[in-house]
Amino acid sequence: MKRVQWSSFQELQARNEARLRSLLKHASENVPFYQELRFQRDEFDAFPILAKADYRQHELEKFCAVNVDPELRINRKTSGSTGQPFQFSLDRRALPIIFASHVFYDSWHGLEPFDPYVRIVSPVPSPIQLPSTASAGVRLKALLTSRLQRLYEKYTQEKIFVWEIDSQRAAGVWRRLEKFRPKFVMGYTSSLATLADALLRNNLRLSRPVQGVITIAETLTPNRKRLIEEYFGAPIINRYGLREFGSWSAQSCRESPDQFHINTELVVCEILRPDGTACAPGERGRVVLTDLHNFARPFIRYDTGDLAVAGSEKCACGRGFPLLGAIEGRSLECLRTPSGAEISPTVLGHFLFVYHDYVEAVRHYQLLQERADQVRLVIVPGPGWNDERCGRLQVDLTALLGSEMKVEIQTVSEIPAEKSGKRPIIKLFNNEVSSTDYADSLKQSA
Repeated sequence: MKRVQWSSFQELQARNEARLRSLLKHASENVPFYQELRFQRDEFDAFPILAKADYRQHELEKFCAVNVDPELRINRKTSGSTGQPFQFSLDRRALPIIFASHVFYDSWHGLEPFDPYVRIVSPVPSPIQLPSTASAGVRLKALLTSRLQRLYEKYTQEKIFVWEIDSQRAAGVWRRLEKFRPKFVMGYTSSLATLADALLRNNLRLSRPVQGVITIAETLTPNRKRLIEEYFGAPIINRYGLREFGSWSAQSCRESPDQFHINTELVVCEILRPDGTACAPGERGRVVLTDLHNFARPFIRYDTGDLAVAGSEKCACGRGFPLLGAIEGRSLECLRTPSGAEISPTVLGHFLFVYHDYVEAVRHYQLLQERADQVRLVIVPGPGWNDERCGRLQVDLTALLGSEMKVEIQTVSEIPAEKSGKRPIIKLFNNEVSSTDYADSLKQSA
């Protein structure tokens, strides 16, 4: 990957298409779901676009290759941050490639394989269980791999699990950062922003600045970006990936900090309109990915649920990997107004902190759509908050969402994280989820 990243877009595309042809041939001949469709195996567009809901309609075995030994499948599940955990399998043979992709992206910003860094993330999953029929050779390899991984992480990583961040917990994280002295810090975007805000307010600065901050898993809104940059004083490296794939699919570079390079050695990335046609550069659409290295349980044309802006082929950094524009959050986190407009987390963030100046008044925020015509903006107020700003914010938000939308504003002391550790910018409710119960829980923290 380090060698070919400087190849031309055309050369990388040829490598990408060769891997794709091999995957499609394998799937059409060996994966029951695709065998039954009976279409030309090399026609990529003929393969259906599948989302989590589509996979849940079938048994896991329906998507598993019959010519791949089950002991080569690593069974896992997603965190269920959308309310529905999802079971899937990684290909054990792809683990070296997955690890290589992590080290490869680290190298873009001067992080070497044995440099120390801190991970502020969700707890690690339970140990992977091998099937009872796994051979002695596979068991030995798995044992050696896990021991090597633990040894490597012991000397290179400090893992910090903090779901809720208040002044006391933030100070505890600061002490661990001071002791470990990492070169980089990695974490969920909202967790890093909340931590940065708490440490700024308590004037707890790092005696040794980090070289970079790696943000993952959530939308990097203007307010989150401002807080992280203000505290850490280091470049933000934004990464995009799926737990379902194991590897990072894309990352920003110094020349394009607000965009992502798609790693064509790992995935095929499509940005598609609702009708399935490709978006033009600068147009927003859904992110559909194909994992080129999972032959045990292939993900082909997988609708990630994310929205992003289609990018271009060239970047000033000289890498041949094509660009992906801003990732605007999950489609499930987009608010729909009565007039039919769609508001993404990125649009809301720019409205509050770029088009309007609420930086001093709003430290953290979350927009709850309680009904089709009613929203509640929950905010953790900053020093500039007062009744006048509250009234003006309500007027501005009504102008954005339309007069048909009823807008309420609620102040709280903190916005709790989900079970996954994430804090969605926009939270939607339906008949199965009570917005009243959620609002009451926020009042308890006020």
